[in-house]
Amino acid sequence: MASKKPEKDPSSPKDNSLFLMHYPCLKIYLDRISHNSRIIQMHCSESGISVIGVTKCVLGDTRIAAAMKNSGITTFGDSRLENLERLRNFYGEKQVLVMLRSPMPDEVERLVGICDISLNTQLKTVKLIENACRKKKLIHRVIVMVETDDEREGLLPGDVTSFCKQLVKDCKAVELYGLGTNARCIAKNGPVPKSLKILVDLRQEIMKTTGINMPVISGGNSSIWNLIEKNMVPEGVNQVRIGEAILLGHNTVDYRPIKKASMDTFLLEAQVIEVKKRNNRVYKIILALGLQDVSSKNIDCCSPDLYIISQSSDHTVVGIKEAGPGKDKNSFLKLESGGIISFKPDYFGVLSCMTSPYVKKKYIERKKTNKI
Repeated sequence: MASKKPEKDPSSPKDNSLFLMHYPCLKIYLDRISHNSRIIQMHCSESGISVIGVTKCVLGDTRIAAAMKNSGITTFGDSRLENLERLRNFYGEKQVLVMLRSPMPDEVERLVGICDISLNTQLKTVKLIENACRKKKLIHRVIVMVETDDEREGLLPGDVTSFCKQLVKDCKAVELYGLGTNARCIAKNGPVPKSLKILVDLRQEIMKTTGINMPVISGGNSSIWNLIEKNMVPEGVNQVRIGEAILLGHNTVDYRPIKKASMDTFLLEAQVIEVKKRNNRVYKIILALGLQDVSSKNIDCCSPDLYIISQSSDHTVVGIKEAGPGKDKNSFLKLESGGIISFKPDYFGVLSCMTSPYVKKKYIERKKTNKI
């Protein structure tokens, strides 16, 4: 892989001056993300499991990646080459990067120049990787995905051994690095130890059949956290790919908070452009926030007195709940154009805000961090 001088990250605060607007604004609390990274990395390390920090939700943002790296997570994974290239350019050739989605055939040439490892399911694609590696005199590592608890990518368990035998036979510039699986991305069920044990058994069978060492079993994503916490991950599973649990502080099966983790890592702020009043009461608030920024399905009002009525491409309409005991609608009478309404985004809300060029990103980092 050719050495590249680390470049300035295009997501740095100075580049935010390119935005003429101040709102909508996504506040990103780097110290809290770093805190969550430390909790997850330490807990996994105690179980002999390494963590790939997944950056696809945040477009490979290098400041967020640095928050993970400063807390001991040294490998990053993403599903888009553009994001991985950003990380490569910033961190240089020694940074280990993993392509988390099976590569498209027409991006294989770029893939081998950017990534060290990729997840794969198609022998045709692996052979394209082999050819690209031979041209560039590189070795690329492959993790073969196995379908167990999800309804997404992966070979059926019965097809894995023959696939790996063929890979080892035909591809000398590709290293069979491990097996992996997913859960809870498409299917509603979370991972179970029995399914992970399938990978452990397959690994033994493949190593015996091919005579090669296969060091990695990548057991899944943030949905596996409950099993890690309860020490129910089968012995031999030694890698996980974690994004949402780090970024939002919860698991992705029942969305319970991770012990001692912060869930207040992102805050979306939108500006009021109209306040509607009737009978000296505020009954509707119009915001300069729309579907082109984030779907209302993926954000919640921080104020318990507010709720989202509707949304269009560039407006969000917010209502005020009926006044109950101890509540007073008149508390919003002072709200006027230019005021700010705050929202808590979920995972897909963060994804949308990070992707939208119309949402300003503001990075907040405090020197003092929470003790674990």
